[in-house]
Amino acid sequence: MVLDAMKIKAPILPGTMSKGASTVIVDPPWNVQQRGNYGAVNHYKLMTLELIKALPVGGLCAENAHCWLWVTNATMEDGFSILRAWGFTPRSIFTWFKPRLGLGVYLRNCTEHCILATRGKAPVRVKNQPNVGIFPIQDHSHKPEEFYDIVERVSPGPYLELFARRPRHGWAAWGNEIDSDVAIPGYPVPKYSDTILSALPDSKNKKEDKNK
Repeated sequence: MVLDAMKIKAPILPGTMSKGASTVIVDPPWNVQQRGNYGAVNHYKLMTLELIKALPVGGLCAENAHCWLWVTNATMEDGFSILRAWGFTPRSIFTWFKPRLGLGVYLRNCTEHCILATRGKAPVRVKNQPNVGIFPIQDHSHKPEEFYDIVERVSPGPYLELFARRPRHGWAAWGNEIDSDVAIPGYPVPKYSDTILSALPDSKNKKEDKNK
């Protein structure tokens, strides 16, 4: 059974993050220029810009927080707009240089970008972090492990990743490929972790989901 997240009035976070995440990474399945034989549509379901913008990211974060939003070269402008809709101010851009010649209609893409945005009083923890990294490519949409080390160096915890594809020690995560640690209204996932099940108000749902 998939829990009916529409019945949850507000995002639910695990107890250790009851006041919200101080840092969140978001890697949305953009539906912009992702068709064709090599597009992301061949790997996972895509989301419209409207659905991504409607995500209650602000409700999942603390008053003072960092948000790292992965964008493609085609969604850079949309990324700035979405961050502002979530209540964050874009501050800088981290660029992942990929050591291979990629696809592209005008220029061949060898980079992917992550916009760092903040809200409230949220200074960075270090002042000497470069805004570019050269990391190897793995399977489709697999972000570099080194990037998470950079985020932990620059931004404060507790940490949360949305659209996560694999767990990371010390992080809460949400997505349809893992056991999710948060519940988001209107965006159900296949399975919730024991951490979030214990926080849900409906014990019947908790029991049914665990025995799924």
